[in-house]
Amino acid sequence: MATSSRPRQYLGSTVYAALRRAILEREFDPGEPLTEEALCRRFKVSRTPVREALGKLERDQLVRVVPKKGAFVRTISHDQIREAYQIREALEALAVRLAAPRLERAELEDFARRFRELKARGAAVRYTDVRALGEEFHRFLLKRADNGALLQILEQIREQISSVWTMSILAPRRVQGLVREHLAIIDALMAGDGPRAERLMVDHVRRVREAIFKLVD
Repeated sequence: MATSSRPRQYLGSTVYAALRRAILEREFDPGEPLTEEALCRRFKVSRTPVREALGKLERDQLVRVVPKKGAFVRTISHDQIREAYQIREALEALAVRLAAPRLERAELEDFARRFRELKARGAAVRYTDVRALGEEFHRFLLKRADNGALLQILEQIREQISSVWTMSILAPRRVQGLVREHLAIIDALMAGDGPRAERLMVDHVRRVREAIFKLVD
């Protein structure tokens, strides 16, 4: 029984991972319907793995399933964005506070060097590069914070807001703004000024939120 069910389980997991990535990267618009027929054609699978994937995505709060109407990409309201970012401000600052005593200067210098390389590219820098390095830096701080519950909660919040966060980095002048903000946090940490690094992290999260609000208005 286990052997025969493995291909179906594998297909469901594969469709789930691919569709989740497509939603987070905004290949679908908020509120857009996700019909089983279209998804079956897209992934060349039967309805069963598609339904399994949609069920998992609903639990991830990325999809809303309406009885007799189908599945839709979940939209995020202003209030939900505001609430999520209020929590994120506090938790990202906490991550800095917990991580600061555990950080190695060499690690911070490496991040500073890589962010400065992006800064030097000016208008030619790609937002995907800034996003990747920024996410790596935030995860680095979380790892050094050494708090499993904090890691889990922040990852859940980031997944919830990931689709609108992508919008913020595409706002005018935000790419280089993100680079400068991360460099300021790193400089404060290298100077041993943890409280300043916390304040800069809060400012950074708020600027991201404000950029999102401007784009969704």
